Amino acid sequence: MKADKTAHSIDPSSIPGDFRENYRFLSELINCEDKNTSVLKTLEDLARGRTAGGLANLTRRQEQIWRQFLRNLAKDDPDGLFAPVPAELEASIRIRKRSTWLPWEAEAIRKIERWRCDVLQITQLGATLPVAATTPKAVAKRPRKRG
Repeated sequence: MKADKTAHSIDPSSIPGDFRENYRFLSELINCEDKNTSVLKTLEDLARGRTAGGLANLTRRQEQIWRQFLRNLAKDDPDGLFAPVPAELEASIRIRKRSTWLPWEAEAIRKIERWRCDVLQITQLGATLPVAATTPKAVAKRPRKRG
């Protein structure tokens, strides 16, 4: 069952000035958390074998994300895989105009977007290959690509 998102249709100008900034931040925070949760859910489905697939042709960064996720899954870590940028920080940056971002803030947004893209690519590649390649041993024993 999906959450009711009717509150997103509220006109922010109807909210009193004192609460407007907080409302924008909370709306963006919920948005960021939803994005992170959805990409991690697809990765978890792949790791648990609900989708038919395996992993090949991953970049080093993507392999690192996959191994870290499998380690946390094997430990039954409830937190699982963390995004490289906390959702609170991402939301606080995104509610401001891009022209006012500091260089490190722009880099943080690039990192989180690249991380989400990597996780989605892992799940897309995993859905195209045999299931045996998704085991932690198969991922760990894969030879390094040179080049």
